[in-house]
Amino acid sequence: MPGQEQADCGHKGCEERLRGELAALRETLTGNPPAAYRAPAGEADRARHRWLTGHQAALPVAQLLTAALHALAAAPEEAAGRLITWAVALYDVDSVLSLYSGSCPPALYGSLVRPPAMAAHPALSGEWARDHAPVPQALRAAQDRHRAAPARDQLTRAVKDNLRVRMAVARRLVPEGAASLLQHTGRCPGHEPTEAEQDLYDVHFQVQRRPVCRSVCRAQLVGLLGRCVADIGAYGLGPVPDGAPERFGREALARLVAVAVCEGPPAFASQIPQPRAGRARIRP
Repeated sequence: MPGQEQADCGHKGCEERLRGELAALRETLTGNPPAAYRAPAGEADRARHRWLTGHQAALPVAQLLTAALHALAAAPEEAAGRLITWAVALYDVDSVLSLYSGSCPPALYGSLVRPPAMAAHPALSGEWARDHAPVPQALRAAQDRHRAAPARDQLTRAVKDNLRVRMAVARRLVPEGAASLLQHTGRCPGHEPTEAEQDLYDVHFQVQRRPVCRSVCRAQLVGLLGRCVADIGAYGLGPVPDGAPERFGREALARLVAVAVCEGPPAFASQIPQPRAGRARIRP
């Protein structure tokens, strides 16, 4: 059941899959990514690849972020600083993934990326993702618990920068005055997405959900971020849109790799709930 903690299954195949993804990431960092990590050379195919891969990678990142924020809300003051640092790293990776997903030229977005989303549902939105939905409430709980934490300003900055990135990407991709898929969800603000809408989001982004063990969950994260790293290393991230912090362009690869190789700082990793049943499984 979703919400029930999922331990390591102990199957050698799952552990080998994780080791294989980590090895592939290491090869990518030497400039020799495996074939499965390489992005399409054509601009149009790469635009589709980035839109799909970036959104898929954001799902396990959101799962980790929710878990980190819940851990922060329950943590004593002395543990807050390290937990905040991890949450900030995850927010920043989500910001990089937003830039990556929406890095195609506006003309390609309008002709290739947006029409399938509109065909799926005119109001298809990132708010429909099951994995993103718990983040705002978890953030409020964490902020309420640690109002005076010295590192709290870092978290506030990361949250604001994440919103700046999303708005900047939307402004760049959508012509002035057009209704952005990121901004119009077809409901009043504050209303949760329906189960049918969440299912539609999964179908559009090729996500299957079933219980997976911790090793498989992490292997998926490493593999997805590794594909982003290989793509950016070969073709660049592209210009950072006006209004988004420039640091995400300069530090994109470093931020992706840091999260890919680490489940969480060792000092508090045990406090963070581990991958649970019902996690997303991304189609290869």
